[in-house]
Amino acid sequence: MPRRYDMSAREEARRRTREAILDAAVELFTAAPYEEVTLADVAASAGVSTQTVLNHFENKPGLYLSGVTERLGPVVEQLRSGAVAGDVDSVVAAVLRDYETTGDGTFRTIELVERLPELRPVLRLGDEHHRGWVREVLAPRLDRLPPRERERALALAVVVLDVRTWQHLRRVQGLGTDTCQDHLGHLLEAVLTG
Repeated sequence: MPRRYDMSAREEARRRTREAILDAAVELFTAAPYEEVTLADVAASAGVSTQTVLNHFENKPGLYLSGVTERLGPVVEQLRSGAVAGDVDSVVAAVLRDYETTGDGTFRTIELVERLPELRPVLRLGDEHHRGWVREVLAPRLDRLPPRERERALALAVVVLDVRTWQHLRRVQGLGTDTCQDHLGHLLEAVLTG
């Protein structure tokens, strides 16, 4: 009698291997600059071969993008989940929770993308997600505006709530979190009221 192949066990083993690779990659990319982390380093840390890493992620940029979307993405969603749609104070507070936790790493990724064009999808994906989130949480305020003003207000709100704005206020100007929240709230309110 032919041996029956248990695909669910095989798929589970494949999933566990992929997760181990992602865990190792996130740990290594967090601890060292992107350029210094090799696929061989990730493979060794995950206890697999470099070819196994390539089988799961194709290349180093693909591995990095997967780490950002699958590991960082859920963290960002959780940190921003407290925003109350239309409430400027809660929207700004949610963004600050996110950036105080992930902002420096996100800013390093932005700088990295400027040097390594193969990572542009990471930045594009982040920008698209951020714009969608801003549109969603500010919809009650934006929808009151005429269409042309709505588009301008959305574009400006995306900039006000961008990690680069936070980085400038917190890291370049050295403002505290309370002052940063106050400034961002005033800017956002001005954008939404014209």
